[in-house]
Amino acid sequence: MSDNKLLETLADIAYIAGYHQYYSGDSRMDISEMITWAKEFEAKHQDTDWDDENYMLAVEAFAEEKLTIYH
Repeated sequence: MSDNKLLETLADIAYIAGYHQYYSGDSRMDISEMITWAKEFEAKHQDTDWDDENYMLAVEAFAEEKLTIYH
């Protein structure tokens, strides 16, 4: 996995979390969680062909699921 792809996923997850006004009260913990989520998303989708699947829909669904669990 390229560093840029991981960072892109992390940025997308953080953007989605911000949109949903996610904040646990501990920004360091939130950032650590989002890094873990980005790595998890990338591992889960390492073989996904993004020409056949919609990346944005996938990352939005993934992030929203995580935010529901942790919010």
